[in-house]
Amino acid sequence: MKTNKSQHSVFKVIATLASLLALSGCNISIDDGEDSGGTGGGGSTPPVVQGDCNAAVDGVNWAALMTENCEKLSDYNLFADKRDPTSNPNSGGVPYDLSTALFTDYATKYRYIFIPEGKVVNYSEHEVLEFPVGSVLVKTFAMPENTSFRDGKERLIETRLLIRRETGWVARPYYWETKRDAVLAIAGKTIPDMTTNHNGADLTFTYSVPKATSCTSCHSVVPLLQGADDTRGAIFKPIGPKARFLNKDYDYGDTIANQLAYWEQKGILANLPANMAAVSKAPIFTDTTNINALTTDQLMDTAKAYLDINCAHCHRSEYTLPEPNYAGPAGGSGLQVEYNRPVEENPGKFGVCKTPVAGGHQDYPNDVIPQAPDSSYLLFRVSTTDQRHRMPELGRSTVHAEGVSLLRAWINNLPAASCTP
Repeated sequence: MKTNKSQHSVFKVIATLASLLALSGCNISIDDGEDSGGTGGGGSTPPVVQGDCNAAVDGVNWAALMTENCEKLSDYNLFADKRDPTSNPNSGGVPYDLSTALFTDYATKYRYIFIPEGKVVNYSEHEVLEFPVGSVLVKTFAMPENTSFRDGKERLIETRLLIRRETGWVARPYYWETKRDAVLAIAGKTIPDMTTNHNGADLTFTYSVPKATSCTSCHSVVPLLQGADDTRGAIFKPIGPKARFLNKDYDYGDTIANQLAYWEQKGILANLPANMAAVSKAPIFTDTTNINALTTDQLMDTAKAYLDINCAHCHRSEYTLPEPNYAGPAGGSGLQVEYNRPVEENPGKFGVCKTPVAGGHQDYPNDVIPQAPDSSYLLFRVSTTDQRHRMPELGRSTVHAEGVSLLRAWINNLPAASCTP
């Protein structure tokens, strides 16, 4: 079916509107706990060996990971101590960290990748690294008693698995109801009265373990339909492990090394540029970063990294995606905040003087009003817990005060524009 340029634009608008209506911002449902297929790479694949959650294995239970939704996290044997998913991964597991991370109610996160022997991850310049079938991304969330002492007393909450099966990625959340093991929580879990102390203030809130379908809300890109016969579905993607967020040192205990270089040295990463200066590097931003000490360029870079990791999984266009005519679920809103997109190229993509498309509030006429953060809808959305306006929509019940301060400083520092008072 051929389309002219005008028809092509119409189809894109229709696709975007359909996506926004169906997704309610970013809420899409692909995975109901069974492998849906259609989200993986093409090509012939070897027969899948049926796994056994109860198998007695020496090391990781790879077969079960590929075919079974085990009731207990320990059935996969990812860690030497089934009661501790924060350290000592079994063979094939490597810890990692991100320079700027997605905010989740001040929880501490313990991240690991597991790559089957003989397989490698392929480097990608701008997008998430290309993980082979068999890969598992593990992220455990723990709530510290006091956020000033991350190595102190904490409560294990959940462990999320992203598993790259033959049919594509699947998400499996596990809830630590007891200290002995985590149990599969396909339907999610609501935990009232979660508490932590942050900067001397006691916080009490409701923490939500996402159901499997909620994971796809942020982890998918959707098709920009090219006509009535375009039946492509959404594609599930990890978010965090991009080269720019991994391009930092990590303390492995026996050595401190750049994570990407370490993965290459271990034989699990291929095609990393020989010159590391050619690899994008997002700045490190934590709750202790001194925002006032950042230069203008550093402030811009740090704010872009924060927007990218917290917002761009939904708020992105086709841009550098390897799949043609795909975008983030909220890409059609016009707010497209990919880290590798220069702000000066089109400030409106970052919300400057842009009228909100979804949501909206009469007190905030534009997403970003340079030098007027308190009138900017974007800052209001990251500052509120009201579900009608909160951004991100999922994954937090509290306000990230440090992230808000960063974005406030960024907006204050932007050059005046036509909407600046």
